[in-house]
Amino acid sequence: MIFYLNRIMNKKTIFSVLLAVVSITASASVPDSLKKDLEDYDYLVSFVEKNYAPFDAIMQKGYKREYKSLKKQIRTQLCKGKSDLEKAVTDYAMWFYSQFDRHIEVGITAFYMARANMMNEAIIKLDSTILTNTEFEYAPKPVSCKVDSLTWLIRVPSCSFDYYEWTINALRQFDESSCENLIIDVRENDGGGDSVWSRYYDMLYDHPGKPSVSWFRNTPENLKFWKRVVASVQTPEEYVKNFIKECESSKKKFLKWGEDFGDTGRKPTTRIRRAAVLIDFLTASAGESIVDFVKNHSDRAKVYGICNTLGSNLTGNCWDEAVLPNSKIKVGYATTVDSGFYEKDFSEGIGITPDVIIPLPVARKLTDNIDEWVLWVAEDLKR
Repeated sequence: MIFYLNRIMNKKTIFSVLLAVVSITASASVPDSLKKDLEDYDYLVSFVEKNYAPFDAIMQKGYKREYKSLKKQIRTQLCKGKSDLEKAVTDYAMWFYSQFDRHIEVGITAFYMARANMMNEAIIKLDSTILTNTEFEYAPKPVSCKVDSLTWLIRVPSCSFDYYEWTINALRQFDESSCENLIIDVRENDGGGDSVWSRYYDMLYDHPGKPSVSWFRNTPENLKFWKRVVASVQTPEEYVKNFIKECESSKKKFLKWGEDFGDTGRKPTTRIRRAAVLIDFLTASAGESIVDFVKNHSDRAKVYGICNTLGSNLTGNCWDEAVLPNSKIKVGYATTVDSGFYEKDFSEGIGITPDVIIPLPVARKLTDNIDEWVLWVAEDLKR
């Protein structure tokens, strides 16, 4: 028996030595540049799996096998020299970006080009002449004006903090007008902060709708986001400070960050008879928040367009960055995920679908003008 055990131990020892020799030989043959690239790629994969809020939901939806195959394939191509680090991290991030969430991004030219190519393909499907037609002037500017005797237009091209006072004043102008129908134009609005819509929610609210909760993925890396928020202001909100304490003391993987605006005791108002929210394929993030609200809490308002919004509405606005250790490439990702993300069927596409399809092509000119879409919607609101 002792002799038999010694034979086993000797075999194990020999195997271990051989394995170590093979590993050392293999390691010696790998250039330092490739080692660093592999370290960065492996770091990215590990970071996303540990911290990216929608990750678990995506895996639960049946994409686990596809994901495992993809990350293995990308790493293999990197090892064989058929790819470089920029292509590897771009291919990895675009898998999420193209199918599930437009809040993930990589701060390199390769990613931006891949994203632009994807967007160009989407544009061509809508109108094949857009990319080559010099007559297009698609650069929305803020507008608050009367369209006709019944309809007022408010065009909000951004949700940045600079627009906060402007949006309130625009709604005040509508209040003072004799108009009873309202068009809110968020074409090419790629987001900012939800606070620009606070008064609009009050004006458009009709019913509580389906409760919607934002879930924060509770990791030490993600918690740095909120600690920076607290450190950046003189008098941080008590809720945020308490939330940080809750995260630090909790072992839960996800913690509730906030509830939907519709469940705050609002009462329906009658100032607006009918309303429309105009969207396009570039409406994103906080620009989608007003669209989501109308879908969930308003009977008087409908969403108008010819295609879905961009599709970053279900991962919240709590966005942070990771930095790869060697290349210092920055990767942006969502730290929160909305409860609606778990319910969405992504095989049907990404983004928010319009309630009413506008039977017109994309506007040739969209600046501070009243374009064909606005005129068509104004007439539709009268019906």
